[in-house]
Amino acid sequence: MNELIINRVSNTPGSGITDGMTLLDLSRGWLKQGNPIVALELLKDAIVSPEAQQDQELRAQILKETGRAKMMQSDWENAESAYLEAQNIFYRSENFKGASECARNRANMYFQKGSYKKAEELVEQALNWASETGNYELRATILNTLGAIKSVTGDWRESIKIFKLCLADFESSGNQIRQGYVLLNIGLSQTELSEYNEAINSLNEALAIALEVKDLNLVEICYQNISKCYLSQNETHLAKSVIDTARKILPGLNSKALETELNIIDCKILRIMGNTEKAEKLLKEAYQTATENKLTALEADILFEQALVEKEKGNYELAVSKMNAVVKQYKTMGMEKGLKDAIQYLNQMKKKVNA
Repeated sequence: MNELIINRVSNTPGSGITDGMTLLDLSRGWLKQGNPIVALELLKDAIVSPEAQQDQELRAQILKETGRAKMMQSDWENAESAYLEAQNIFYRSENFKGASECARNRANMYFQKGSYKKAEELVEQALNWASETGNYELRATILNTLGAIKSVTGDWRESIKIFKLCLADFESSGNQIRQGYVLLNIGLSQTELSEYNEAINSLNEALAIALEVKDLNLVEICYQNISKCYLSQNETHLAKSVIDTARKILPGLNSKALETELNIIDCKILRIMGNTEKAEKLLKEAYQTATENKLTALEADILFEQALVEKEKGNYELAVSKMNAVVKQYKTMGMEKGLKDAIQYLNQMKKKVNA
């Protein structure tokens, strides 16, 4: 009886539990809740359990979840060690699904670290093992990582090809929401290639799925990027219509970052339409939101737009001052694309001041 009371009042997760599989299941629950600290305590007990000593498959599963928990903590070295040991055990037992998942997770880890070449090597390895399983869902997740690698390295054409293969696999597995996000990725790659009509089609397909499954995050991102595509084609009224629709069906926007980005797009539209007064007011509100939520990159984007508004009003000295601040922020954050545009506008404004 005393032992039962002690276990009941103990604050230690899994207190009194010694079974390796039970501890593994408990750790997965904590990881799902985003708590790797508690999960790791459970996994430490699980790895030394009699079951894990006798069952190599269970040991590999525990190591795989340990890698996941360490990855969540950005403990790359220990995550790599755990994943690699798990991967080797899975491979020796011909559990190609487990081996493939470990290689894919290692690829994702190297992707996050910016080691794209190593990530791509691991993706190829993961794909080879996944082909042994006939698992469409698994293959699709690996192709998604490969598509992301191609995107971030600027190989947009190849990324579209890979994302379309990924989309087909998610369709075969019946995973609708992942189809939506892959269509979003296709649309973003098409946007980078200035293929705006194709991008709008892809984004609208993604939006249809997002509305059906009620994923507000995806809904917001789709509206944001559809409006950007219209704006890039100088279809100002269509861009404005998209933003207005987004605000009607998304009364409580899911993310302050996305809300601010929508406001920035709205301001660009207002400026192009000549309504600098309303644009100026909205930019002030957007800047306050960005500052309160520590959205540094968006602060720079708002200053950029404020500089252009001042330019439209003929206040060139103020415009130069703001654009100088933008250039400094873009340099600090390494935002090359924005920096190039900012320098170009800054030079034009300086000419007006000196004229």
